[in-house]
Amino acid sequence: MLTREQFWPNIRTLHGRELKTLERGRPFAIEAVDDAGVVLSPAVSGKPRVIQRETLEDAFSALMDRRELTGTAICEEFSPFNGVYVAALLAALPDVAACTRPTRLIFVGHQLFYLG
Repeated sequence: MLTREQFWPNIRTLHGRELKTLERGRPFAIEAVDDAGVVLSPAVSGKPRVIQRETLEDAFSALMDRRELTGTAICEEFSPFNGVYVAALLAALPDVAACTRPTRLIFVGHQLFYLG
């Protein structure tokens, strides 16, 4: 189960990978991950974007607490300009499931009940 303490080490494992935005499937490369944040490069523009570590940690904490986080909530509460990238980064983590149309992340790390 993914915990807050394991969050940043898991984000670090994304360095060098190519991910896609959830709704439109637009590829972007994870260029660097350090203690300050993530630098990514969208394939369309190639212009680097920086997502602060605090932004990602705050969004992940909200996802853990609420168990579900929409793409709209990510844009409104955490990252108006890079919300689609925040959602894709979180969706790439273990214990996070993603739905599209509309974008919705679900934290499946804690099972509240078990079907038997």
